[in-house]
Amino acid sequence: MTISWLISTLLYAVTSWQMWSLGVIMFYTAFQLHFLPERLARVAARLYFYPTWPLTYLSRRKNYWTLVDSHVFVGAAPMSFMPHVDALVSRGVRAVINLCDEYAGPEKQYRRHHIQQLRLPTVDHSEPSLAALEEAVAFIKSQKQQGVRTYVHCKGGTGRSAAVVLCWLVASREMTPREAQNYLNEKRHVRKFLYLQPNILAFCNKLLMNKRSIKEKNRKFSSHEEAKSM
Repeated sequence: MTISWLISTLLYAVTSWQMWSLGVIMFYTAFQLHFLPERLARVAARLYFYPTWPLTYLSRRKNYWTLVDSHVFVGAAPMSFMPHVDALVSRGVRAVINLCDEYAGPEKQYRRHHIQQLRLPTVDHSEPSLAALEEAVAFIKSQKQQGVRTYVHCKGGTGRSAAVVLCWLVASREMTPREAQNYLNEKRHVRKFLYLQPNILAFCNKLLMNKRSIKEKNRKFSSHEEAKSM
Protein backbone atom coordinates (compact mmCIF):
# COMPACT_ATOMS: atom_id res chain seq x y z
CA MET A 1 0.00 0.00 0.00
CA THR A 2 1.72 3.16 -1.21
CA ILE A 3 1.22 6.78 -0.29
CA SER A 4 0.17 7.60 -3.85
CA TRP A 5 -2.54 4.92 -3.68
CA LEU A 6 -3.84 6.34 -0.38
CA ILE A 7 -3.91 9.84 -1.82
CA SER A 8 -5.72 8.74 -4.98
CA THR A 9 -8.25 6.75 -2.93
CA LEU A 10 -8.88 9.73 -0.66
CA LEU A 11 -9.31 12.06 -3.62
CA TYR A 12 -11.73 9.62 -5.23
CA ALA A 13 -13.76 9.39 -2.02
CA VAL A 14 -13.91 13.17 -1.65
CA THR A 15 -14.86 13.62 -5.29
CA SER A 16 -17.52 10.91 -5.09
CA TRP A 17 -18.99 12.50 -1.96
CA GLN A 18 -19.05 15.90 -3.64
CA MET A 19 -20.73 14.49 -6.74
CA TRP A 20 -23.30 12.62 -4.63
CA SER A 21 -24.05 15.75 -2.59
CA LEU A 22 -24.36 17.81 -5.76
CA GLY A 23 -26.77 15.25 -7.20
CA VAL A 24 -28.94 15.34 -4.08
CA ILE A 25 -29.02 19.15 -4.13
CA MET A 26 -29.84 19.29 -7.85
CA PHE A 27 -32.63 16.73 -7.46
CA TYR A 28 -34.14 18.68 -4.57
CA THR A 29 -33.84 21.96 -6.49
CA ALA A 30 -35.60 20.44 -9.49
CA PHE A 31 -38.35 19.22 -7.15
CA GLN A 32 -38.78 22.64 -5.55
CA LEU A 33 -38.93 24.32 -8.97
CA HIS A 34 -41.59 21.85 -10.17
CA PHE A 35 -39.32 20.49 -12.90
CA LEU A 36 -39.88 16.82 -12.02
CA PRO A 37 -42.64 14.66 -13.52
CA GLU A 38 -45.24 13.52 -10.99
CA ARG A 39 -43.72 10.07 -10.53
CA LEU A 40 -40.31 11.51 -9.59
CA ALA A 41 -41.91 14.33 -7.59
CA ARG A 42 -43.67 11.71 -5.46
CA VAL A 43 -40.34 10.01 -4.77
CA ALA A 44 -38.66 13.33 -3.96
CA ALA A 45 -41.43 14.42 -1.58
CA ARG A 46 -41.18 11.19 0.38
CA LEU A 47 -37.39 11.25 0.37
CA TYR A 48 -37.05 14.83 1.61
CA PHE A 49 -40.02 15.01 4.00
CA TYR A 50 -38.19 14.24 7.25
CA PRO A 51 -34.81 15.82 6.37
CA THR A 52 -36.48 19.13 5.50
CA TRP A 53 -39.15 19.12 8.23
CA PRO A 54 -36.94 21.17 10.62
CA LEU A 55 -36.98 23.97 8.03
CA THR A 56 -40.76 23.77 7.91
CA TYR A 57 -40.94 23.92 11.69
CA LEU A 58 -38.56 26.87 11.99
CA SER A 59 -40.46 28.87 9.40
CA ARG A 60 -43.85 28.01 10.95
CA ARG A 61 -43.18 27.60 14.67
CA LYS A 62 -45.03 30.82 15.58
CA ASN A 63 -47.97 30.01 13.33
CA TYR A 64 -47.91 26.24 12.89
CA TRP A 65 -51.68 26.22 12.46
CA THR A 66 -54.34 28.86 12.00
CA LEU A 67 -58.00 28.97 13.01
CA VAL A 68 -59.86 29.89 9.82
CA ASP A 69 -63.40 29.81 11.16
CA SER A 70 -65.21 28.37 14.17
CA HIS A 71 -64.67 24.75 13.10
CA VAL A 72 -61.64 24.65 10.78
CA PHE A 73 -57.90 24.89 11.36
CA VAL A 74 -55.33 24.84 8.56
CA GLY A 75 -51.65 24.19 9.13
CA ALA A 76 -48.52 22.10 8.83
CA ALA A 77 -48.08 18.38 9.37
CA PRO A 78 -48.52 17.26 13.00
CA MET A 79 -45.58 15.11 14.11
CA SER A 80 -45.64 12.22 16.57
CA PHE A 81 -42.47 13.39 18.34
CA MET A 82 -43.95 16.84 18.97
CA PRO A 83 -46.91 17.76 21.23
CA HIS A 84 -49.00 18.66 18.18
CA VAL A 85 -51.81 16.14 18.56
CA ASP A 86 -52.37 16.90 22.24
CA ALA A 87 -52.45 20.62 21.43
CA LEU A 88 -55.00 20.08 18.66
CA VAL A 89 -57.17 17.91 20.92
CA SER A 90 -57.13 20.66 23.55
CA ARG A 91 -58.53 22.98 20.86
CA GLY A 92 -61.43 20.68 20.11
CA VAL A 93 -60.05 18.98 17.02
CA ARG A 94 -61.42 15.46 16.53
CA ALA A 95 -61.08 15.18 12.76
CA VAL A 96 -58.12 15.59 10.41
CA ILE A 97 -57.80 15.93 6.65
CA ASN A 98 -54.33 14.90 5.53
CA LEU A 99 -53.37 16.00 2.01
CA CYS A 100 -49.85 14.55 2.19
CA ASP A 101 -48.97 11.76 -0.19
CA GLU A 102 -45.59 11.59 1.50
CA TYR A 103 -46.72 11.29 5.13
CA ALA A 104 -49.44 9.18 6.78
CA GLY A 105 -49.59 11.28 9.95
CA PRO A 106 -49.33 10.24 13.64
CA GLU A 107 -51.96 7.53 13.26
CA LYS A 108 -51.33 5.84 16.63
CA GLN A 109 -51.95 9.11 18.46
CA TYR A 110 -55.08 9.69 16.40
CA ARG A 111 -56.45 6.31 17.40
CA ARG A 112 -55.65 6.98 21.04
CA HIS A 113 -57.59 10.26 20.94
CA HIS A 114 -60.37 8.85 18.72
CA ILE A 115 -59.53 11.29 15.95
CA GLN A 116 -60.93 10.47 12.52
CA GLN A 117 -58.47 11.05 9.69
CA LEU A 118 -59.48 11.50 6.06
CA ARG A 119 -56.40 11.00 3.95
CA LEU A 120 -56.44 12.42 0.42
CA PRO A 121 -52.90 11.75 -0.89
CA THR A 122 -51.74 14.60 -3.11
CA VAL A 123 -48.15 14.90 -4.33
CA ASP A 124 -46.35 17.94 -2.92
CA HIS A 125 -46.30 20.97 -5.25
CA SER A 126 -49.43 19.76 -7.05
CA GLU A 127 -53.06 20.70 -6.46
CA PRO A 128 -55.73 18.40 -5.02
CA SER A 129 -58.04 16.79 -7.55
CA LEU A 130 -61.61 18.00 -7.96
CA ALA A 131 -62.84 14.77 -6.35
CA ALA A 132 -60.51 15.32 -3.37
CA LEU A 133 -61.71 18.91 -2.92
CA GLU A 134 -65.34 17.82 -2.97
CA GLU A 135 -64.74 14.95 -0.54
CA ALA A 136 -62.80 17.22 1.83
CA VAL A 137 -65.49 19.92 1.88
CA ALA A 138 -68.21 17.32 2.47
CA PHE A 139 -66.15 15.86 5.33
CA ILE A 140 -65.70 19.26 6.99
CA LYS A 141 -69.42 19.95 6.66
CA SER A 142 -70.29 16.59 8.21
CA GLN A 143 -67.90 17.13 11.12
CA LYS A 144 -69.21 20.63 11.73
CA GLN A 145 -72.78 19.32 11.91
CA GLN A 146 -71.57 17.03 14.70
CA GLY A 147 -69.93 19.94 16.51
CA VAL A 148 -66.43 18.70 15.68
CA ARG A 149 -63.48 20.84 14.66
CA THR A 150 -61.37 19.71 11.69
CA TYR A 151 -57.64 20.20 11.15
CA VAL A 152 -56.64 20.39 7.47
CA HIS A 153 -52.95 19.97 6.75
CA CYS A 154 -50.30 19.21 4.17
CA LYS A 155 -46.59 19.57 4.87
CA GLY A 156 -46.39 23.32 5.44
CA GLY A 157 -50.03 24.40 5.44
CA THR A 158 -49.69 26.78 2.51
CA GLY A 159 -50.64 24.89 -0.65
CA ARG A 160 -52.62 21.65 -0.74
CA SER A 161 -54.40 22.17 2.59
CA ALA A 162 -55.01 25.84 1.87
CA ALA A 163 -56.67 24.84 -1.42
CA VAL A 164 -59.16 22.69 0.50
CA VAL A 165 -59.89 25.46 3.00
CA LEU A 166 -60.37 27.99 0.20
CA CYS A 167 -63.02 25.71 -1.32
CA TRP A 168 -64.62 25.31 2.10
CA LEU A 169 -64.92 29.08 2.45
CA VAL A 170 -66.47 29.35 -1.01
CA ALA A 171 -68.98 26.62 -0.18
CA SER A 172 -69.83 27.62 3.39
CA ARG A 173 -69.68 31.40 3.18
CA GLU A 174 -70.66 31.90 -0.46
CA MET A 175 -67.43 33.78 -1.13
CA THR A 176 -65.93 34.15 -4.58
CA PRO A 177 -62.59 32.38 -5.06
CA ARG A 178 -60.81 35.74 -4.94
CA GLU A 179 -62.61 36.76 -1.74
CA ALA A 180 -61.69 33.45 -0.13
CA GLN A 181 -58.07 33.94 -1.21
CA ASN A 182 -57.96 37.42 0.32
CA TYR A 183 -59.54 36.11 3.52
CA LEU A 184 -56.92 33.36 3.79
CA ASN A 185 -54.10 35.81 3.04
CA GLU A 186 -55.17 37.87 6.04
CA LYS A 187 -55.13 34.80 8.29
CA ARG A 188 -52.04 32.95 7.10
CA HIS A 189 -49.21 33.00 4.60
CA VAL A 190 -50.49 30.75 1.79
CA ARG A 191 -49.85 30.52 -1.93
CA LYS A 192 -50.98 33.78 -3.49
CA PHE A 193 -52.76 32.39 -6.54
CA LEU A 194 -54.64 29.39 -5.20
CA TYR A 195 -57.88 30.87 -6.54
CA LEU A 196 -56.57 30.44 -10.09
CA GLN A 197 -55.80 26.74 -9.80
CA PRO A 198 -57.83 24.76 -12.37
CA ASN A 199 -59.36 22.30 -9.92
CA ILE A 200 -60.39 25.06 -7.52
CA LEU A 201 -62.06 26.91 -10.39
CA ALA A 202 -63.75 23.66 -11.45
CA PHE A 203 -65.01 23.16 -7.88
CA CYS A 204 -66.39 26.70 -7.70
CA ASN A 205 -68.02 26.51 -11.13
CA LYS A 206 -69.65 23.18 -10.29
CA LEU A 207 -70.89 24.58 -6.99
CA LEU A 208 -72.36 27.59 -8.79
CA MET A 209 -74.07 25.42 -11.39
CA ASN A 210 -75.60 23.24 -8.67
CA LYS A 211 -76.94 26.30 -6.86
CA ARG A 212 -78.44 27.64 -10.09
CA SER A 213 -80.02 24.27 -10.78
CA ILE A 214 -81.58 24.19 -7.30
CA LYS A 215 -82.89 27.74 -7.70
CA GLU A 216 -84.41 26.86 -11.06
CA LYS A 217 -86.10 23.77 -9.61
CA ASN A 218 -87.46 25.83 -6.72
CA ARG A 219 -88.73 28.47 -9.15
CA LYS A 220 -90.52 25.89 -11.27
CA PHE A 221 -91.98 24.25 -8.18
CA SER A 222 -93.26 27.61 -6.88
CA SER A 223 -94.79 28.43 -10.25
CA HIS A 224 -96.47 25.03 -10.37
CA GLU A 225 -97.90 25.46 -6.86
CA GLU A 226 -99.19 28.93 -7.71
CA ALA A 227 -100.87 27.59 -10.83
CA LYS A 228 -102.55 24.82 -8.82
CA SER A 229 -103.90 27.29 -6.27
CA MET A 230 -105.50 29.51 -8.89
